[in-house]
Amino acid sequence: MTIHITRRELKIKTRLFAALVVILGVTSILYFAFCRGKGYNEIKIEAQTTEPVTEQTTAPPEATEPVTESATQPESSSEPESESESESESETNSHISWESYDPVEALSGEEWMLALINVNHQIGKDYTPTLSPVIEGSAVTADSRVSDAYKKMYEDAKKQDIILAPYAGYLSYYRQQENYNNLVNNFKEQGMSDEEAKQAASSRIDEPGASESGAGLSVDIIGTSSDFDKTKEYKWLTANAHKYGFVLRYHEEKFAITGVRARPWHWRYVGVDAATEMKAQNLCLEEYLEKKN
Repeated sequence: MTIHITRRELKIKTRLFAALVVILGVTSILYFAFCRGKGYNEIKIEAQTTEPVTEQTTAPPEATEPVTESATQPESSSEPESESESESESETNSHISWESYDPVEALSGEEWMLALINVNHQIGKDYTPTLSPVIEGSAVTADSRVSDAYKKMYEDAKKQDIILAPYAGYLSYYRQQENYNNLVNNFKEQGMSDEEAKQAASSRIDEPGASESGAGLSVDIIGTSSDFDKTKEYKWLTANAHKYGFVLRYHEEKFAITGVRARPWHWRYVGVDAATEMKAQNLCLEEYLEKKN
């Protein structure tokens, strides 16, 4: 059987085929375009989520900040000494040079009343002050300037029924020597060696030339009893003596400084200003002179 296709039919089929090819082509293009776009995005996202995490990205900010030079700069060893160190050195340099201290020279100066006299700073046998009785009718004498102050204190205390009877004042070098030798001999008679007797005597009374009594600067009041610190006279003195320029010269608590045991009867004239400060600050004469100078 022979199939005859007319020109008209052929033309129609050709157009249908061409349309089909176009449709297939457009469809292919759209498909590949869609697939490529989808595949690119997926790859990109995967790359972002799988990127390795580094130490730098997770470290806290302060750990990655550079260290400044000021933070690591060591302190200079050449810094000037502190103010407290300077003050300490200044205070040390201002202290009295005891090696060259001359009590006789001090006694002739304006601050004669502050002269330091002890076993290390003796006045010798040639010094003699201008003397006068510490109270009227008494044989006890002292430097006349000390006597004037003692008289005033004595009279004011007497008004309060306190009698500050003077027991001893100025002692010459020879009297000091006699008293010291007598005490040494007394200890030797008790069986002590010569050296032991001298040490025992020195613990009780001053060696000749080492006593401030030789300058007439002190007064022993009522007696030399160790129980004097339990009397009403002692109580009055501790409360009022500084007003007249007197201080208790030897305290037991200051023994390490003065080298002399407590003598509650022994009152030294230092002047009102010094006596007031020494009492207020609980200073012995040595401490006061160190602080003052």
